[in-house]
Amino acid sequence: MARLSEQEINQIRNKADIVDVIGHYVTLNRKGKDYQCVCPFHDDHSPSMSISTEKQIYKCFSCGAGGNVFTFVKNYEKISYIEAVKKVADYAGVSLSVDLDLPQKKVDPYKEALYKVCSDTIEFTHYQLDTLDAKRVKEYLQKRNITEDIIKKFSIGFNPPDDALYHFLHKKKHSDENLIKAGVVRLTSGGYHDVFQNRIMIPIHDAMGNPVGFTARRLLDSDEAKYINTGETDIYKKGDLIFNYHRAKPLARKAGTVYLVEGAMDVLAFEKVEISNAVATLGTACTKEQIQLLKMMHAEITVCYDGDNAGKNATYKFGKMAIEHKLPFVIVDNKTGLDPNEIIDAYGKEELKALVNKTISWIDFLFEFLLTRYNLDNYSQKKDYAMEIASEIAKLENDFERTNYYVRLRELTDFDMQVNQVEAPVEKKKTDYVKRTFLTFPKTKRGHAEYEILSQMMNGIAACNVFKEDLGFLKDDVSNKLAIYIIDYYRTHDEILVADLLDVIKEQNVKNLLLEIASWELARKEVNIDVLHEAIANEKASLLEDQIHMINLKIKELHDPLEKAKLADERNKLIIEKEKWIQASGRK
Repeated sequence: MARLSEQEINQIRNKADIVDVIGHYVTLNRKGKDYQCVCPFHDDHSPSMSISTEKQIYKCFSCGAGGNVFTFVKNYEKISYIEAVKKVADYAGVSLSVDLDLPQKKVDPYKEALYKVCSDTIEFTHYQLDTLDAKRVKEYLQKRNITEDIIKKFSIGFNPPDDALYHFLHKKKHSDENLIKAGVVRLTSGGYHDVFQNRIMIPIHDAMGNPVGFTARRLLDSDEAKYINTGETDIYKKGDLIFNYHRAKPLARKAGTVYLVEGAMDVLAFEKVEISNAVATLGTACTKEQIQLLKMMHAEITVCYDGDNAGKNATYKFGKMAIEHKLPFVIVDNKTGLDPNEIIDAYGKEELKALVNKTISWIDFLFEFLLTRYNLDNYSQKKDYAMEIASEIAKLENDFERTNYYVRLRELTDFDMQVNQVEAPVEKKKTDYVKRTFLTFPKTKRGHAEYEILSQMMNGIAACNVFKEDLGFLKDDVSNKLAIYIIDYYRTHDEILVADLLDVIKEQNVKNLLLEIASWELARKEVNIDVLHEAIANEKASLLEDQIHMINLKIKELHDPLEKAKLADERNKLIIEKEKWIQASGRK
């Protein structure tokens, strides 16, 4: 059975920022250098989960859920640890050195049957394209510069008239019910008929590469819709899909960018100019589900929607969503008013290749686009224009860019929005604090001492060495186990990485304590030997108190005066020693 080495797992964890990964699942709000979110592991209504960018861990201060990036994915998706490692590797764009023997996923026979309908449809229609009956279709594709290589790569086909597809699928033993549920056949008063007959077929796949539907183009100019897509089915949900995603994902990661276009034909246009890392949102306004898929590509988005008004409106809507979900993107400055195919037809392939390199930022796009929405000769509209752009400028993290855009906005509108410090609108929170109902932060001197000792041991090996020489163990069993883990960790590491140590620890209660220590508000940032000695003295005094208490109990049980006197003498020596440690610890 293939296994990943500890070193490779650590490399995956180090490459995958926990903020990026958790951001795939929940909406995060920045608070200082860290982030907060509503905890997905209990019925949470105000942000009670904190994500540490420095320690690469998360902790919910209400229900106690916590861990590293692998823990989050494992618990959120309810999958095994190794499956979580594989998913995180995919998020981070890390290729594994071995093929993992992952647990077999349960196969949904119903969905598998629909996938098979789509697969057989692709096989039939792709074959039909090479028949004599499809000669004019082939000529049309060649005229549109869609080569044999493109046809083969995208499995483009032709759905003949006269319900030929239905008859083929019927002979393949597919049930009429499944043909309808897959969206390739419809039942009318006249019987069963092909949905896409006499159309060019372009298959659509989900993120995993399963065939789920089709976009189909008419052959001749007519009153029929130019394009029709598969209707909503149990495997085809338009807002959840991105065309060409499964092919473009590895290429996009390698190139560091992915081109986002409107439709399948636009993706084919990019393929014509040998750009294969293009995907399409299938002509719909971008959804949250599609945004999440794009984030998982780990590449900058280059938006290349059509150059007409509809395309610019779509770009504006996409930009709003992308900013909200912290998705990096730039925008192709398309002033042609044309879509990618029209650009090739009008100006040639080189023009499209050149155009996609002419990109502008989101703010630059807004300066121009919002002029179509606001009349700057009208004071009220000019103010609204300035307010909207200023709110977007305020979201920029780069001070230099912010300053320069504010200057540009002042020159255009005469409004000095930098002085007004317009900030990005934020959701009002009911409270500015986080309820810490779950935490068992120390309430006793001993508890505080043990937290101090463990916290300092995590800060550096020097504290660890002092602990071993001056104390050696902690009274609380869970605390003592954590101390042993920390000591053992230093045998192979120079510093404690909390996210890494979490994977080493086997006991859940010890993991929980580690997370509490790592989240302790009173924890010091570095080793302080004087404070450490005080904490050790406090712990020793507490240990002696326990011994004195045990002797007192024994004295009460004894009847022999000599034995009682002997134990009393032992107790008095312990009391003297305890007082010495109390003075050393600064306790009263």
